[in-house]
Amino acid sequence: MVSTGNLTAGDWIIWSNGMWFKDFPKKSLMKVMPEKKPLSPDEFDFDGEFTTSLKSYVQHIMPNKIKYTEILGFNLDDYYFSDIDIVLIPSLPGRFRDGDLDKYGHRKIGSVIKKLIPKPNKEKPKKWTITYQTSSMGSITEKYVKEFLASVLPHYITLDQLKAESKYKGGITPSGDTLLKRLRIVYPTKDYVQNCLEGPQYSGCLLLSPDNYLKPNFPRTVFYQFQGPDDYFYHEGIIAHIKVFVVTDESGEIDDDSYMYFGSHNFSPSAWGKYEKDYTQFTMSHSELGVLIPPRKGYFLFISKL
Repeated sequence: MVSTGNLTAGDWIIWSNGMWFKDFPKKSLMKVMPEKKPLSPDEFDFDGEFTTSLKSYVQHIMPNKIKYTEILGFNLDDYYFSDIDIVLIPSLPGRFRDGDLDKYGHRKIGSVIKKLIPKPNKEKPKKWTITYQTSSMGSITEKYVKEFLASVLPHYITLDQLKAESKYKGGITPSGDTLLKRLRIVYPTKDYVQNCLEGPQYSGCLLLSPDNYLKPNFPRTVFYQFQGPDDYFYHEGIIAHIKVFVVTDESGEIDDDSYMYFGSHNFSPSAWGKYEKDYTQFTMSHSELGVLIPPRKGYFLFISKL
């Protein structure tokens, strides 16, 4: 199970959260081990990628030099992982270079999307937009927004362009201005929190410091007001702790190219990672785990009608 909630009463009783879960059989209990169909060179290996990422993440969050099997009492090799249709997105404290750059944070999303989204139609290029609901925002700058969107929006800006713009001293560049228009942050207002169902005393999951918000380079223009749905009365006035984003074209319409993330990542460099040393190093300070639901034919059109 991958959840947006922490192990607190507030996460499981008061605030809204989400989770992904799937059962996997133990190999020793299976009468027949199904033979997996060989993948073509251009197919993404969801099962293999999931298995590798899960085993690596579980081991890395253990104390140094101690195998996870000794603490948790089970071995992931004993389970049969199949029919995976998502991609795990982990973050781990540390500094990563070279072959590890694309394993964590928003870099991991970027590497997956490049494989799954074809090159843009030059005649009718999509203006990709990300709508992101977060419960916490860290020290976000216009520069960081560009770096984040360079990963999560397909084929939009390259690392070479980012490097060139990092040397630009005249403020935010034209391409950066365009990128800022591609981000929508959904966040509750003060009025919403004061009048929510449980009251502001239960707003501890929300974090946006005045010091960060009032910085000159904080992208205040990206905010959109959070509002509970009207369909079900018990949702109205709930404080959302779920961290989720969906990528669509600028109309916001969901189609077969849309994709979605949800998990524990709030919108901060500590969670998603940031570049260092002229974009040759990627660093983060949080352990996080989320799920990327990649584009697939008919899937999001189906769930959008539920």
